[in-house]
Amino acid sequence: MTKISEKPACVPMPDFERLQFYYGRSLTVADLQSEQQYFLEKMRLHTRCFAGTGIVCGLGVAPVPPKDDCQSEDDHKRSETFRELRRVSAQLAKLAEDKSAAAEAERKKLAARQEALRRDAEKWRECGAHPHAAESAKVVVDCGWAIDCEGREIIVRGPQVVDLRQLLSREDCREIDKACGGDGERPVVELSICYCEQQTYPSRPIVQDNCDLPQKCKFGRVKEGYRFRASLAFQGPDERCSNCCEPCHCECVVLARITWPVDEPLGADDIDWSVRRDLGVYQTTVIEGISWAHGATYDSAVAKSVIGTDQRNVTRTHGIEVHFSKPVYAETLQPGVVTLYREQAGKGLAGVISVIEGSFVDKPETGLVTSFKYRDDSGETLNSGDRVLILIRGNFILDACCQPLDGEHVGGLVPQIAAYVDKCEARNTPPKPPCAARPKPWTSGNGRPGATFESWFFIE
Repeated sequence: MTKISEKPACVPMPDFERLQFYYGRSLTVADLQSEQQYFLEKMRLHTRCFAGTGIVCGLGVAPVPPKDDCQSEDDHKRSETFRELRRVSAQLAKLAEDKSAAAEAERKKLAARQEALRRDAEKWRECGAHPHAAESAKVVVDCGWAIDCEGREIIVRGPQVVDLRQLLSREDCREIDKACGGDGERPVVELSICYCEQQTYPSRPIVQDNCDLPQKCKFGRVKEGYRFRASLAFQGPDERCSNCCEPCHCECVVLARITWPVDEPLGADDIDWSVRRDLGVYQTTVIEGISWAHGATYDSAVAKSVIGTDQRNVTRTHGIEVHFSKPVYAETLQPGVVTLYREQAGKGLAGVISVIEGSFVDKPETGLVTSFKYRDDSGETLNSGDRVLILIRGNFILDACCQPLDGEHVGGLVPQIAAYVDKCEARNTPPKPPCAARPKPWTSGNGRPGATFESWFFIE
């Protein structure tokens, strides 16, 4: 990752030179081409430095619905066999670290079941065995508009059906064929869109160029288009602090990562939109996961576990946990940046707000971190009707580019970290608007660095 103290390589800047017209001047092909290039380069430089890079709108990725054919009994057995094989393998992986006697007995039972399923799956090893094998490797890319890191516009004017297998290299196809019929993790393909030019309008020159080889046909126009790219090798995240002065490493814009459909039709859950980048001059650091359910209700004992209150005869937790999209400096996670408040309710002292003293857990003094844990040190009791308010002051948390955290909690829709969903039972979670069901995961932020992240939960 680029540090402030380092000097990144400068991006090549065009040398702007305009034509000077005068009466009687002879204009050549090179002169007219340089006139076009002058305006193209200036427009792309302005677009890259003032608008940024990423997806402007649209370009969603969705599976192509399989043909509605009647499924034979063999096809049904095939799908069920591989689905059950993956489920059993996932259960075995979860029990790998559990050394208890009950877990050992369960492992033996699952291992026997796994071996039986593997024997049943041998006849389905061929990738094309299921009826929708060809269609399941296709997706639909919606119309839309993107700008690549060179400032060039990519416009898709209508939905496009993309066959992933045709875009993959031979090596990637061989890797996918190895995974077909297996019970391990399915391969993941990254789909991108790239700027592409195509010469059009062929015509015969009236006069041949004396300095060039004779040619019967010349192209009269250049069409600005696009091409799709698919690969098992992922494009790394854009870690530049400035997309204007630092060169980019990949000119394609990532649309999605797709889990390859080995033995059943591709579903919407197999398409990951989290890798998409919205248009912007800098990809801000945001909060992408929290350990509690925003706006939910917990009983008093569970709430103490959520914030890490020290309870008698109960193992103390690490409190709240927050995950960032990019590393931030641990030095900026200082006392006062994170604050827990208790807002009292009831017939007595209703409306009284007090600070819940707390501290960071296992936080290094220096260096970059991608998350933090913070817990209650006060040991105070939480009563029915109280509200616990959590504030994270994003203006003081700096990432590796010394840009503040984009902490605006838009819609209160930052998701709960998956590892905490089943640990603490939440009740009465607030309803979500229909727009919350978008394919791209919600995070904090509105595209502008800074602001305070606010969240809360209630005590039952």
